[in-house]
Amino acid sequence: MTTSRFLPVLNLVGCLLITVVIVAQWFKERGLVVRIETISHELVTAREQTAGAEKRAAALERDVLQLKESIEATALARREAEEAAATLAAEHQEQMTTLAAASEEQVKTWQAAIAERDEKIRSLDSTLAETRKRLEEAITKLKEAGAR
Repeated sequence: MTTSRFLPVLNLVGCLLITVVIVAQWFKERGLVVRIETISHELVTAREQTAGAEKRAAALERDVLQLKESIEATALARREAEEAAATLAAEHQEQMTTLAAASEEQVKTWQAAIAERDEKIRSLDSTLAETRKRLEEAITKLKEAGAR
């Protein structure tokens, strides 16, 4: 073949090869664009999930802090209640001791009053017995005097 006929054919083959390379690159690039869009969507989804997880984590941390505060407040209230109960028990014990001592003192006073009353009753009984004896003697004398 001649050079004049060979160059256009070679040019045509070169153009076809360049077209094939361009189309192959275009398909490859198109696949990469689709892949980039997919990855981009996955990235958006992952960021949304991360934001949601961070919100839940923050909410859980707040809940944990509130729970800790509640536990601390409960523990403080329990300690205060135990201290109040111990104080109340000590006061109650002191009052019971005071009342027991007062009761013992009152019992002793009553025992002394009863002993005094019993002594007075015995004294009055003996006086009454003597008076009865004198009365009986007087009655006997009156009867003797009346019989004479």
